[in-house]
Amino acid sequence: MSSVDQLSGRGATKAKTAPVVTPPAKTMTADFIPQPSPDFVITPLIQDLTDRAMAYLNVGYAVHLSGPAGTGKTTLALHIASQLARNCTLIHGDDEMKGSDLVGRDSGYRRQSIRDNYVSSILKTEETVSVMWTNNRLTTACEQGHTLVYDEFTRSPATANNILLSVLEEGILNIPSSSQDKGYVKVHPNFRAIFTSNPEEYVGVHKTQDALLDRMITLEVAHQDRETELAIVCTKSNRSPEDAAIIVDIVRSLRDRLDGFGGPTIRAALAIATISDFRGCAVSADDKVFVATCQDLLYFNATRQPNASIRRQDIESIIRNHATRSTPSTRLNRASTANLNSVSPSTPTIQRVASTMEQVSSSIAELSQPSVSSASQVGIAPFAFANKVVAKPIAVESLAAKANLDDELSDSTTTRSMFGRSLPKPPSFDNVNAKAKLAT
Repeated sequence: MSSVDQLSGRGATKAKTAPVVTPPAKTMTADFIPQPSPDFVITPLIQDLTDRAMAYLNVGYAVHLSGPAGTGKTTLALHIASQLARNCTLIHGDDEMKGSDLVGRDSGYRRQSIRDNYVSSILKTEETVSVMWTNNRLTTACEQGHTLVYDEFTRSPATANNILLSVLEEGILNIPSSSQDKGYVKVHPNFRAIFTSNPEEYVGVHKTQDALLDRMITLEVAHQDRETELAIVCTKSNRSPEDAAIIVDIVRSLRDRLDGFGGPTIRAALAIATISDFRGCAVSADDKVFVATCQDLLYFNATRQPNASIRRQDIESIIRNHATRSTPSTRLNRASTANLNSVSPSTPTIQRVASTMEQVSSSIAELSQPSVSSASQVGIAPFAFANKVVAKPIAVESLAAKANLDDELSDSTTTRSMFGRSLPKPPSFDNVNAKAKLAT
């Protein structure tokens, strides 16, 4: 305890004072100014969520991002907070949270002692004891106009979050301590609040009071679309776009098999890509390290889900469906296959091919007549082509199957052996001398 002595001459006053003996109250905060992350992925889906949230915050409403784990709610909340360019106060929900952990509490006592010895024969002592108050994060954010990010707020009991009702509605924070003169704090006009939460089915999540949910605007944050997940994996790993697409498709296929609830998230895809980078393995079903990595990251999470009947063989089958590497000459992009299947030949092309096949059949019949008495002896079966029925010699290789006809049916010739004779490839019947060439 410090003292101040004041001495003067004869008959003077001697006083000893013991003023404040404890340091001033401190404020417990986790304040920072969030900065936009250079590797934050912006896609149309993310931009739409950001724009909607910013509009609600600028009007003055609190925003609530709700969705399953692994959908990027916290990252998105911090990204939105960075757009406001203000100090940010971050709070994480916890089952042991109390209202005092948000607002503040009495943290001790302040004692002041004054000794008056003005008259040497008389000693006067006066002591004052007062309660010390320490602000916690919510109080600091409300007083200074910070952006509050309350992550997983439903993991805190509803009784702890009751203090937020007056903050979001009346703009007043009640202080439950007799040491405060006013008993409340007026919320700063720049104060904004962003909340995140998981569904109530999750373990450790408390049911939220309807009165609090009614004071905020809830945006559902589901699993990202394929474009967003692919962009995230490409940005945050060193894998090629082709490798990233395989990893994302494996994760999404397993998630779809579990009906989208509780399946692997984008975290699993990022982990597979990062570990594959570190171990230098190929993203292929033939690489044992890659397959083992996928099994380790996907199997346990999948089997924990209710009514899940996933075996390791199922995951391996999914991996082989998406990560089987074919040779460059036979690999065909799915989109390209779909485009090829959707292409139908033009009518003139069908007519030219049909006419050519009809002439080929006539030529075969004429050449085979001297040695074959009937078509049944060589096994001629009818088949339909372009709505025309012609004869197909089963015992003879089909000229149409190996002739490699194109739209113009080129005039180059190739030989085919049948009954010891050489047959020319039929010429284009667009030529006026076609019949003459066929006769010779």
